[in-house]
Amino acid sequence: MRRFFTIIMAAVALMGMAATVENEFFTISTPDDSWFMANDDALRPYGARVDVTRLDARGATLELARIDYIEGAFDPTLYLQKQVVGKKDIFCHSATHITDIYASTLAGFAAQGVGFKKVSNNYTYECEAMAFNAGYGTFLVITAHRAGEPSLIGRIVGSIKCKTDVTPLSTTSLMVNAAQKVVAKHHLPIGNNEHLSGVELTPDTATLTLKVTVPYITKESVNVPAFVMTKRDAWFKQAPEALKFNLLLAAAVRERKMLRYLYVDTKGNEIGTLLIYPEEYEQVDKLEAERIAREEAARQAKEEAERAAKEAAALAEREAAERAAQEAARLEASKPIIYEVKRGDSLNKIAKQHGVSVQDIKNVNPSIKNDKIQPGQKLTIPR
Repeated sequence: MRRFFTIIMAAVALMGMAATVENEFFTISTPDDSWFMANDDALRPYGARVDVTRLDARGATLELARIDYIEGAFDPTLYLQKQVVGKKDIFCHSATHITDIYASTLAGFAAQGVGFKKVSNNYTYECEAMAFNAGYGTFLVITAHRAGEPSLIGRIVGSIKCKTDVTPLSTTSLMVNAAQKVVAKHHLPIGNNEHLSGVELTPDTATLTLKVTVPYITKESVNVPAFVMTKRDAWFKQAPEALKFNLLLAAAVRERKMLRYLYVDTKGNEIGTLLIYPEEYEQVDKLEAERIAREEAARQAKEEAERAAKEAAALAEREAAERAAQEAARLEASKPIIYEVKRGDSLNKIAKQHGVSVQDIKNVNPSIKNDKIQPGQKLTIPR
């Protein structure tokens, strides 16, 4: 009972002051006691997460910030494209009005951002997600505040202090040093249930070795040459996106390092080695250029088809309008003229005036007797 009372008193004391969360990756504090914080281990062992929330008088969320740190350097633009625009992040499942990704700055780092809206519990929230790299790690910061309400969320986001390795990302060697710190604590997933368990750069910095643990096979259960060739084919197919998404690989390729993939099973037995030579990066560039050219050709073909369809539709519309106008003119021309007889008129005069014969007028006006007409009398004049 005493312990429970102590916990309650601590919680009450926390509500009376600004709160601060510190972990091995970053520090963040609230500006006043209306904010509540919660650590979430959802990203462990690959990073950290904290949620910051401010509530209104009824206990509904007024604004919030979610800060994720993920160990692993991902391209911020592509990360936002996959997680936010692609709505893979649970926070973004009902996102609407997503903007184009734009350049920004956060916590002193060059960042990429994207804005969107979200409706939750009958409230509309203005949201923003920003991603940036700090060393061999990626931050994702999502903020939301209720539309039409004053916002203090900027004070929260502006107070983030990174505690992670902030080594510049300019060279492969620096990236390797940062990556070694990560894999020393845990493996990094790299797809297909495989994970990176070691990173080394040769003394002459010519070759980057990536030790990849493959948990689902053993050396005894695989045909090594076939396994390596399969991996080679997969590498060339996945390289364009992998080189955008993994800054370590991107740095190695940019600096023309040879890549050596050392595949091992979970017991450390070597399964096979795959070498990718710098000259082969040109093949990747060529394949990517061909893919882009195909997409561009398909786009142009689609635009041309759409333009041709629009032109055909416009032509058909013009022809239909012309036919309708001609038909209307024909109908108008076929209508008889109603003429009101004036003083001094005679059938012969009226006939000459309208280019018809007296008999034509008499044929359509049976009431005319003895060629006599009277002022005010209405006659039908044939076309």
